[in-house]
Amino acid sequence: TWETHNRSLADLLRLASELFEQRSGGTPPRPFCQVMLIVSDGRFNKAKVRPWVHAALARQQLPLLVVVDAGAGAAGTGEGAGVGAGKPPAHHSLFDLKAVSYEGGECRVLPYLQDFPFPYYVVVQDLQSLPNVLCGVLTQWFELAARM
Repeated sequence: TWETHNRSLADLLRLASELFEQRSGGTPPRPFCQVMLIVSDGRFNKAKVRPWVHAALARQQLPLLVVVDAGAGAAGTGEGAGVGAGKPPAHHSLFDLKAVSYEGGECRVLPYLQDFPFPYYVVVQDLQSLPNVLCGVLTQWFELAARM
């Protein structure tokens, strides 16, 4: 359902953060030695996720988001593609998406990633490169954790 999709990433962050807290027994862990590696399409309710990202960071937990952006090279993108053309519906890249907000009664259209709640994320546009990207992300995290 829409509500499940709307809340699922926020619920995941809340649950992971609570599990990390239980595992550490309430003693503060070394900075960022607890990592949440999340693979997603990057489309979620940013307002509901943002407080949980900040809470995890405040607890020295590191939420890392790997966004699989299959829309960047998907077949059937572009003008005239999609329904009726015998092709699957077009998927738009995360870099092409816009977010609408209303401030002071005025409508603002901004790039979707402009106020992205994850300070640490990587966008994978070629699915075949996902294993190498995951390797690189984990290597960087191990290096960071070793220095802390």
